[in-house]
Amino acid sequence: MICKPHRLEPGMTIGLVSPASAARDPQLIDKGIAHLKKLGFGVKEGRYTRCRLGYLAATDKQRLSDLNSMLRNPRIDAIMCVRGGYGAMRLLDALDYDAARRTPKPIIGFSDITALHMAFWRRCRLVTFHGPMLLSAFAKDEPKAFTVEKMLRILCRPEAGGSLWQGSDDRRYRVVREGRASGRLVGGNLSLIAALMGTPYEIDTRDAIVYLEDVDEKPYRIDRMLTQLLLAGKLRDARAVVFGRNVPDDESAKIEAQRFASGVPRKVEGFPRSPRADYEQIIDDVIADRLGPLGIPVLIGAPFGHIDDYATIPFGVRASLNTRTGDIVIEESAVE
Repeated sequence: MICKPHRLEPGMTIGLVSPASAARDPQLIDKGIAHLKKLGFGVKEGRYTRCRLGYLAATDKQRLSDLNSMLRNPRIDAIMCVRGGYGAMRLLDALDYDAARRTPKPIIGFSDITALHMAFWRRCRLVTFHGPMLLSAFAKDEPKAFTVEKMLRILCRPEAGGSLWQGSDDRRYRVVREGRASGRLVGGNLSLIAALMGTPYEIDTRDAIVYLEDVDEKPYRIDRMLTQLLLAGKLRDARAVVFGRNVPDDESAKIEAQRFASGVPRKVEGFPRSPRADYEQIIDDVIADRLGPLGIPVLIGAPFGHIDDYATIPFGVRASLNTRTGDIVIEESAVE
């Protein structure tokens, strides 16, 4: 049985934690807090939210203390991560899963925070949220309306979330294999999913719609991580795979821009039969080559990832996919 957190309402308090890397500029935290308060929420910072220790926000003990304190504190109604980066997976064995079960509350973040989502799902069947972080969404002069509206719709309404595309003016996607599918949404950042293979927190893709995203990765690295999942049998029993708007490294991005400047919905055919000397693979090619043979629907370009207009995705709820329309529809409420 899955565990859904309570809905978030204006006047409730969001706890801020830095379970991975530190904010590059602590003043951006102030800007983000100001925007959350404009939305009507109270904000409580963790004790070590603004710390820095090399590539981590603080020691493991300190970051863990902040996160567990937020899980246990009855006055904290939701937990939002300040940023991703690296470090969340170092905390997984010591998280207070009992507190998460007793008083389930929304846990929000993406990228490296995928490690937390996977751990809470495996240990508690807790629905968590691949959604905006303080620095990615709110530390701006004006947060993106689409990102904010999608977050509030999922977190504040105890009803089916509907299409991820609702409210988007940029409905571009590509199809590797056509079809329809339904299942629970599981996934997140591909690098973290690969890194957690062989651990108690590895992804369970059985009868699931698997959603994936990454940033600054070359095509061969995407190939390597997908191949790892394939060799582990992790996509054999999936119902479908949906990729977000993966942001490649600068060199690959130039090649992708040349290959399809229009971005209109199209069919991805995979590697050419006779590669030209100047041909280079792009991420679309890798996805088509690796996942096309699975025989399940595969779509690329859904509105999530390291982008400005980011749809909040509830990890663990039921959804459906229709590649003809590009729709990924959340079919049940994510909160009580």
